[in-house]
Amino acid sequence: MSPLARRSSRIVWVWCVAYTAVATPPARERRRGEIRSHLWESEHLPLSPAAVVLAMLRGVLHDFGWALASGIPRLGRSFGTPTPYIVLAPLFPIEGWIVSALTVGRVAHIGEFVGATGGGSMLALAAAAWLLQRRRG
Repeated sequence: MSPLARRSSRIVWVWCVAYTAVATPPARERRRGEIRSHLWESEHLPLSPAAVVLAMLRGVLHDFGWALASGIPRLGRSFGTPTPYIVLAPLFPIEGWIVSALTVGRVAHIGEFVGATGGGSMLALAAAAWLLQRRRG
């Protein structure tokens, strides 16, 4: 297999892993198996690397629809737990630092305020989700 064909297969596989990440494990494995099968076929048939990537691009809207139908409800339920808030909390100070570094000598940017207060807000939301989860369970 040519390096170009290998690269096109890798592009398709990375896209597949990205959009199937939100799905439940059985749905994710089923979809990834389908894509592995398509990639195997494309590697063993005389398809050009460009045709493989174009097929992926034509299917992007369908892939988004599949991800919305199979993963978004699960992702939404995860925000009832403290985990996503704890994961997001450290990103806000980093974002505020980057924004303040980029706006030196200019009028304050809203990103600085969000960066300064967002981390604490996320931790407060994590505590609230934890308390709600404890009361329900």
